[in-house]
Amino acid sequence: MSRQQEIALFPLQLILYPSIGSRMQIFEQRYLRLVKESMAGEKPFGILPIVEGKEVGTTPEVFPWGTLVTIRDFEQLPNGLLSIAVQGEQRIHIGATRVEADGLMFGDAEIFAVDSDEPIGFDEDDLVDMLESLATHMGVDKSVFLADLTKATLVWRLAGVLPVDPQRKRSLLAMATVDERLLEIKKWVIELRMRAAKPAP
Repeated sequence: MSRQQEIALFPLQLILYPSIGSRMQIFEQRYLRLVKESMAGEKPFGILPIVEGKEVGTTPEVFPWGTLVTIRDFEQLPNGLLSIAVQGEQRIHIGATRVEADGLMFGDAEIFAVDSDEPIGFDEDDLVDMLESLATHMGVDKSVFLADLTKATLVWRLAGVLPVDPQRKRSLLAMATVDERLLEIKKWVIELRMRAAKPAP
């Protein structure tokens, strides 16, 4: 099931997935407007990965699949910039887009239902171990990073930290089912392990 809605869009170099949180610093007027309107109307907005271009200045080329996010917190930083904490919620696909005079982009979004909370099976134990090891390596709180794991969230959390080409990371957002994404993640892990085991020349 999905629904259609026009939403404001925020192109980012970062690929943000559903169930993942991130902090963003806001300084451009168009995105200050986005934050103000989002908070005032309790409206989510979309984050789309940038394919070519930059986050600032002219409108970049974006990947049409992204993530619907909500603002969870905000604060004014000592440098005067606005910092917001966002939470990825659902996958989106963007059709027609328009750009307003101030450069803020809007798009017709197909918003997909939240993935089911199917529990992790024995076949995914090695992926959970890998996620735990990566959390330790990054120095993040494992109790938070590993909380509420399901098949769907395991995929997104691994995808967010594995060192894989951005094009492949973007393509994960276009995959319709959890099982399809899980299979893709397992391919990444096999390739990374083979690369690590390969003797240096």
